[in-house]
Amino acid sequence: MKQVENIKKKLRNGELCFGTHCSTTEPWYYEMCGKLGYDFIWVDNEHAGMTLPMIQNGIIATNAGGCAAFVRVPGHCMEDVKPVLEVGPDGIVFPMVNSAEEARACVANCKYPPRGTRGFGPLRAIDYSGMPLDEYLAQADDSILLLMQCEHVRAVEHLEEILAVDGVDAIICGPMDLSASIGKMGRFDDPEVMDLFQQIIDKCKKAGKPFGISIGVNYDLVKFWVDQGASFASMGTPADYFYCMSKDVIKTVRGFEAERT
Repeated sequence: MKQVENIKKKLRNGELCFGTHCSTTEPWYYEMCGKLGYDFIWVDNEHAGMTLPMIQNGIIATNAGGCAAFVRVPGHCMEDVKPVLEVGPDGIVFPMVNSAEEARACVANCKYPPRGTRGFGPLRAIDYSGMPLDEYLAQADDSILLLMQCEHVRAVEHLEEILAVDGVDAIICGPMDLSASIGKMGRFDDPEVMDLFQQIIDKCKKAGKPFGISIGVNYDLVKFWVDQGASFASMGTPADYFYCMSKDVIKTVRGFEAERT
């Protein structure tokens, strides 16, 4: 659990935890990201339809690279999160959490009784049975960060109640879906969208809870959130980075060709 402790230390010190998103089948990519200096990898299973072995390999490789592994699950149900918990992630990201009731259900699914309703069956999470049961249980509930995504106008309206739920560790804005919920998808500089961003930031600050942003390659938006004091920022995917760098590479080499001719 060294990696999650590094994240918690950064949060205590007011530092930025910076990560990227990935759903690839290749373990080396996750490991490489850690060696590059990311603080966490967001293993994205909301949209990708990853299998459990893919998720486990991603977690193991991410930790091997030296950074934390957060897994975004596809929903709030026990079956969405239980198998992932057993393979030892450092954090769980729940999408589209729009009410305190939904947040409480998400938290309960990640905590053992009496704090929650998680069933017992850890695999990698208990060091493949190498960790004494008492030692495992003493730290299990608090060893996984629980991040709730605020990505709908209803979530902003109910954010104070969501933030008050015991076990909610941080709020992550999903700007595309949030802007879409008011009919302005991707219009991040629109005053109404900017107001929603600011409400999230102000409410999290008032509650003393970490907050952040998840987006593709958008430096301006990430800078805005970092300037506002965000504790988390995750940006881009393997496809984004390949696309962006490939455009530069092609342009540069075609430039060499033009100079030759």
